Amino acid sequence: MAHACLSDHHTYVWRYGGRSYSCAAPAAREYDPARDTVRIRYGGRTYFCRLVGSAAPERWRVQPLAASIPEHPFQLTLDRKPLASTRLVAIAARVRATARFPQVLVIAASGYLRLKAGADPRPPLPFGQSLVLGPAIFATATSFAGPARLFFHPQLQRVEIAHARDGSLHIHIEALDRDLAASSTVTNQIMNLRWNLVLHRPSSGQTRLDVHGSYTFTKRVVPDPARTAELQSFRLVQISSMYIDPQRHDVNAIRYRATAGPVSLALSPALTGMLLPMSPAALAPGRRVLDIVHTDDVGLPNGNTPSYRIAFATVQGPASGPLTPRAFITPSQDLNDDNLGVWVHQRPPAVFPRGAHGVIAYTALATTNPLRRP
Repeated sequence: MAHACLSDHHTYVWRYGGRSYSCAAPAAREYDPARDTVRIRYGGRTYFCRLVGSAAPERWRVQPLAASIPEHPFQLTLDRKPLASTRLVAIAARVRATARFPQVLVIAASGYLRLKAGADPRPPLPFGQSLVLGPAIFATATSFAGPARLFFHPQLQRVEIAHARDGSLHIHIEALDRDLAASSTVTNQIMNLRWNLVLHRPSSGQTRLDVHGSYTFTKRVVPDPARTAELQSFRLVQISSMYIDPQRHDVNAIRYRATAGPVSLALSPALTGMLLPMSPAALAPGRRVLDIVHTDDVGLPNGNTPSYRIAFATVQGPASGPLTPRAFITPSQDLNDDNLGVWVHQRPPAVFPRGAHGVIAYTALATTNPLRRP
């Protein structure tokens, strides 16, 4: 007989996500902390479980986390079963031939994703920069009177995680134009956004995340012409990070290949307050790869934070022309403040009509050391 909920006392086996578990409530006499190491949140209650039978070794752990961020919680499911309402979820991957599970991906309700390699040294590898799910846009829109504003990041509403047969995790994310405060300027205030992610099993040196996103405008939106001229109105993808000076940073360089050859921008306090590069150049059509790198292992306060590589696969929609990297450093001296923004711009039309649709697909790699120059 299939059971609809978990046991409080290890009295039966529960099938979940293709695996078999024996579970106990944390207050139960049968709960054994040494063996019941799998935490499952189900039906508003927390259980501690162990794998039983001939199930394959556990490869991933998915854990909702408490977070003091202003966004509303999203609904989280695992293998089609409700797991939690949460503002943050962490995904950990087993280090091969061990029982250790370092975190490799964190998803926040704000659409910020933090990614790092799968190694598990002591102390653990830190997270650093964040990938912000896009697109973002400087624009005016129907029902938003006044000057143009930056619709910067989404409010996630649903995150569905599923184990795939090849050992990867498939993650579907939605941020739709519904149930939002009228004053909110999240990106799904003006468009419906969906992303399908594939998180591959990490190695000690890198973690790969494939992102296939789509957007459909729900309002008439007018990109700001001045921002378009500066190549910052329509941002396909954004990276949020921290750079203060050569001692205090999470990343310290930006690299890519333009049509005329390699571009390498070493960050410096002297570049604060400027749109960068000062002479913008688009990604080479046959090599649409952008690296945001950490060339040392000692940037304060976090140490050996990861480098990112963004490699574009497909960009379709009403925007047109080449993809151009841009960056800006604010003068913040706060070590907890992401004062560095990096984005990839594509020229938008004068107006996005309601119903305009596009696709943005790319691979993000987080590495312990910078990859070979693009």
